Amino acid sequence: MLNTSQYELNEIIEKIKNKVPFELKNKKRSRIWSLRVIVSKLYYSLDYENEPQATRQKVTQLLLYHGQFSKEEIDNTFQAAASETTDYSIEFLKQHPEVAQTAALKSKEFPEEGEGERIKEIKYNLPRYG
Repeated sequence: MLNTSQYELNEIIEKIKNKVPFELKNKKRSRIWSLRVIVSKLYYSLDYENEPQATRQKVTQLLLYHGQFSKEEIDNTFQAAASETTDYSIEFLKQHPEVAQTAALKSKEFPEEGEGERIKEIKYNLPRYG
């Protein structure tokens, strides 16, 4: 089974690049846990704070290229870590300029202005592994 220290980020990248399988027990639980470790290490190595969705896509593409995990397994890993927030990323503000404009127009004198239903961004709170 893949443990948190078994593969460093560079080793994960090498295995993906060379399409070398990750050593996993065949038990479903072990496979899911191992994928979570791999996704987390890749995700946090990229520009996840500024581009959470683009980072998710990059990680998904890398793992699909590698071929050991299905798109469904990868998507399930991200969905399990998904959370809604109004702490917007640069990527989100570029895609939703109206949100950026509303935030910029908000006055210190009238902080309650525009406090209606705020659009939420999906970010991923994956566990961090050493």
